[in-house]
Amino acid sequence: MPNSGLGIDSWPPSVAARLLDLSADLACVTGADGHFREVTGDWTGLLGWNAQELCARSLVELVHPEDASETQTQLRRASESAAVVCFPNRLLAADGSTRWLLWTLAGEPQEQLLHAVVRDLTPQHEAAARMRESERRYLDLIESAHDIVQSILPNGHFGFVNRAWHELLGYTPAELPGLTLFDIVAEADHDHCMSIIGQIISGQSFDHVAVTFVAKDGHTFPVEGNATGRFLEGQFVATHTFFRDVSDRKQAEALQAAYQRQLEDEVAERSAALIQSEKLATLGRLSAGMAHELNNPAAAARRGASLLEDSFSKTCGALLDLARAAQNPAEAARLGGLIERAAVQAKDADRLDPLTRGDREDDVESWLSAHGLADSWEAAGSLVDLGMDAAGLDELAGAFGPDHLGAAITALAEARNAYGLIAQIGHGSARISAIVAALKDYSYMDRAAVQDVDIHDGLDGTLVMLQSKLKHGIEVHRDYGPDVPRIETLGSELNQVWTNLIDNAADAMNGSGRLTIRTRAAAGGVAVEIQDDGGGIPPGALGKVFDPFFTTKPPGQGTGLGLNIVFNMIRGTGGTIDVQSVPGRTVFRVWLPLQRPAAAPGQAAPGQAAPGQDDAQGPGQGPGHAQPGSRP
Repeated sequence: MPNSGLGIDSWPPSVAARLLDLSADLACVTGADGHFREVTGDWTGLLGWNAQELCARSLVELVHPEDASETQTQLRRASESAAVVCFPNRLLAADGSTRWLLWTLAGEPQEQLLHAVVRDLTPQHEAAARMRESERRYLDLIESAHDIVQSILPNGHFGFVNRAWHELLGYTPAELPGLTLFDIVAEADHDHCMSIIGQIISGQSFDHVAVTFVAKDGHTFPVEGNATGRFLEGQFVATHTFFRDVSDRKQAEALQAAYQRQLEDEVAERSAALIQSEKLATLGRLSAGMAHELNNPAAAARRGASLLEDSFSKTCGALLDLARAAQNPAEAARLGGLIERAAVQAKDADRLDPLTRGDREDDVESWLSAHGLADSWEAAGSLVDLGMDAAGLDELAGAFGPDHLGAAITALAEARNAYGLIAQIGHGSARISAIVAALKDYSYMDRAAVQDVDIHDGLDGTLVMLQSKLKHGIEVHRDYGPDVPRIETLGSELNQVWTNLIDNAADAMNGSGRLTIRTRAAAGGVAVEIQDDGGGIPPGALGKVFDPFFTTKPPGQGTGLGLNIVFNMIRGTGGTIDVQSVPGRTVFRVWLPLQRPAAAPGQAAPGQAAPGQDDAQGPGQGPGHAQPGSRP
């Protein structure tokens, strides 16, 4: 309809009614006494009464008791003037529920009528009530939480804190406005907090933040929690944080760590004792072998010294006899030359087969008897050692007078015996010195903790130490690589590795077989193989041989720590060890780096067992080597 400039009151009634029907609002006409005269709109849907039922009632009858007085005041005000009056109230529906309404009243004092437009505000009020209830529950939850909840404004002051915040930090609500975040955070964490807030402003959130809070009384306590930003229309307005006091947890962790360290120390102490016991057992076996090896040359030297005294006495006696008999210079020169020859031959005597030697001794004894020297038969063996036969003795007889021949032969034979005994004592003493030197090299006595080690020297020294166990029926084959470099390691520990592996190999072969030792330069280090041709390892035992306390030996014959110690010593060098075994061929393969790695913090000392260790085989390491009754 064109705008004619006329007010709505000049519109035809049908038009006004049509507009009200199209509106979401309701309309009504009441008398000044509040009784409904006309209603338009879905009043039935709103209150549950139809138009006829409403017109039989007064508006005041339907008003909520709490709103009745104010409603009557507003009705009087509207009926006494032509002013438009707006006010809210609540009406009671037919089912007893409450409806929130907004009334816009215009009175006609002359007609004693009130015209009203009514808007249903119930959905908005119910939504607001739900929101208030949700906020109340959320606030109750925040206030009852044991965690510290705080909202920090961009200027660092607090927009909100919960009850736990006051309880743990000790500040009163009256003190809160004068505080900032940096008043409750330890100074050491200020930069950390600034960094986090800067990242929160850029849109990040943090699920784990750890700082130290400072309470009003000065005591500090650790907290952990999360932090996120609050934004309104893209603008940063606050940082929300939720923190929990973790003092008890930190104390429990510290106590647990202390207990763990104590347990590790006790385990390490007992493990060291077990390892020491195993080392002593190995030392005991080596000592028994060394005692046997030293006893033989010592006994030979002792026996030679005893016999040398008698031989020296007889030599001196024969020489005195020749002196008293006024031996001529030619005879003395001849005898001196023969004695010098005896000294040389004693060091490098020709070896005759038993049959040839027996024949020569018979010829020499016959010659001595034929020349009236039958009492000199004991000299036959010494004369044969000097290379004498019947022809040689005839030449000797031609150089000495008959009165001097017997004494000369005795002096010559006894001098040969004496030099032979001296050589025997020298060999025994040299053997003892060699064994002692090997023992010193094996143990690396008087050496630095870490040495520049020749692998071959260590292997050879170990073979010397185990010679008493190997020499009776085990053939040792050395296949040493020509380009094997020296390595930096603990020589004494490495020799114990070779001792355990070679000793186990000898046990696996039951004292008879072929032991092969190979060395090669390999992959920035040295590779060593210890191979035996024993019966091999049962498949079920292969994966356990490096485990502590695993042994297939009868009770009392093995601790089960030998190969575990080997494994840990090799690992301590930064090397690896594995094993392959089939009947008739078992090979331990060891790889050692050129330099020993630095020990990592908390790592067990190289060479010490790791009790309960589950990863005994490690990456690239095969199962162990076990032979029932012999390994590990």
